[in-house]
Amino acid sequence: MKQNFDETYNNLLNNFLSSSLLKIKEAILKTKNKLISDFISALTNLINDKIKKNYSGYIDFLLKILESTKKIIDKPPEIRITFNSKDYGYFSENMNKIEKILKNKVKLIKSETEFTGGFLCVVATGNISYNYTIENQLKRNTTLIEISFSKIFSDFEPDVKNLENKYIHFIQNQKLAIDEYLKHYE
Repeated sequence: MKQNFDETYNNLLNNFLSSSLLKIKEAILKTKNKLISDFISALTNLINDKIKKNYSGYIDFLLKILESTKKIIDKPPEIRITFNSKDYGYFSENMNKIEKILKNKVKLIKSETEFTGGFLCVVATGNISYNYTIENQLKRNTTLIEISFSKIFSDFEPDVKNLENKYIHFIQNQKLAIDEYLKHYE
C-alpha cells in the first residue's frame, strides 16, 4: 500500500510539474505574441501620426517609391494606383506629380477599405502588381520584428531556466518528504 501511495503521489507530482512547466512556456509565448501585436499596432499609430504631422514629406516619400518602382510598374497600356481616401484626394488634384514620373497612362482608384498609407499598384494587363501599403510593409517585416523580440526573450531564458530548476528541485524535495513521512508508517 505504501508503494502504491508513493507511486501515485510521485506520478501526481510529475504530472503537475510537466503541466506547470508547459503552462509557463505557453504564457511566455502568449506574452511575446501579445507584445509583438501591440508593438505593430503602436508602430502603425506612430506612422499615422508622423504622416499627419508631415504630410508633404510623406507625399515626397510616396513619389520616391513610385520613382524607384517605375521600371517594374511603368508598363502599357495603363497603371492603376489605389490610394486611401486622403491620398486619393491629394493625387486627384495633383496628378501631374505622378505623370512626371510615369510615362504610361495612370488611373487613380480610391480604396474601398482604408489603410494607413502607401499604395497598391496594378498594371492593367494584370501580370504585375505592387503592394506598398504601410500595413503590407509591416507584415513583410514581421519576421524581423519576431526575431528581435525572440532575442530579447532569449536574454530572459536563463532566468526562466533558473525558476524551472528551482521548481523541479521543489518537486523533488516533496517526493523525498513523502518518502520520509511514509517511513514512519512501515
